[in-house]
Amino acid sequence: MALHHRCVKVNAVVTAWWEALQSPRFVFEGMLSLMLLLAALYSCREVIQYAHMRPGVPLDDPILKTIGPVSLCWPVFIVLWVSLFAGLLNLCRKPSRLLMVTQAAAVLAFLRAIALYLVPLVPLPTIIPLADPVATLRTSTGTLITNDLFFSGHTATLFLLFLAVESPRLKGLLLVGTAFTGAGVLLMHVHYSGDVFAAPFFACGSWMLVRCLHEKYI
Repeated sequence: MALHHRCVKVNAVVTAWWEALQSPRFVFEGMLSLMLLLAALYSCREVIQYAHMRPGVPLDDPILKTIGPVSLCWPVFIVLWVSLFAGLLNLCRKPSRLLMVTQAAAVLAFLRAIALYLVPLVPLPTIIPLADPVATLRTSTGTLITNDLFFSGHTATLFLLFLAVESPRLKGLLLVGTAFTGAGVLLMHVHYSGDVFAAPFFACGSWMLVRCLHEKYI
């Protein structure tokens, strides 16, 4: 019975994608969205490299003065990537929803590039770098980049997935994952408290913008 139920779900996903790919509009929008996301990620990466080379200022963060630093690299890494995988896997069931997330992620990446360019910060000397084996950015000489501060990309990405998924259970898990990741980067002094607290607002703004555009024009 369980196997039959799973097969029905898989067939429903395959059917949804087959129907979506028959629409030239969906295919065009999907290709354009993917190109925008890649352009946004490239722009963000270039700004991060620039931010690493320029001088910045440390902030006097009263919250970080009272906590940490505590090494939580592997717990944060596991929670982050399990949450990402679970969220994206769920969104793959609905092509139109995944498309909206792709667009919102592009907006979020562009916003982060702008924020990083405008806010020159350096981390506290007490930082324990988040050496993510998948997504850690380094310079051409292999130096770990730690100046990509405002705002927290890890926290914002998970909160964006929280907004996008429709399953109440998964929403709860993603919200917990977002809170854990945000707390983790604070305890490691990877980000200032303002970086983490601002992240959900940027994610929410990106998602609401895409939703409004879809409701009005698409």
